[in-house]
Amino acid sequence: MKIRTRIATAVTVALASVFFAAPAFASAGGDSSDQALSSAGDPLNYAGIAAVGIVLLLIVLVSSKLVGDLFEKK
Repeated sequence: MKIRTRIATAVTVALASVFFAAPAFASAGGDSSDQALSSAGDPLNYAGIAAVGIVLLLIVLVSSKLVGDLFEKK
């Protein structure tokens, strides 16, 4: 992989991460920082964590493939 491809992939992934994480930073108003964190003993949503992980993995793999194809010599 060339350095340009690596840089372009990193930029693409960073922009995609910000785009998908933006709703998490949005708030309905007021200070709700106490509700943002779970307390000890609360169950984890393993299905949600796995779904987000799979989606982020697909975004990284597909974007790196697409960006890498841009710089491939034919």
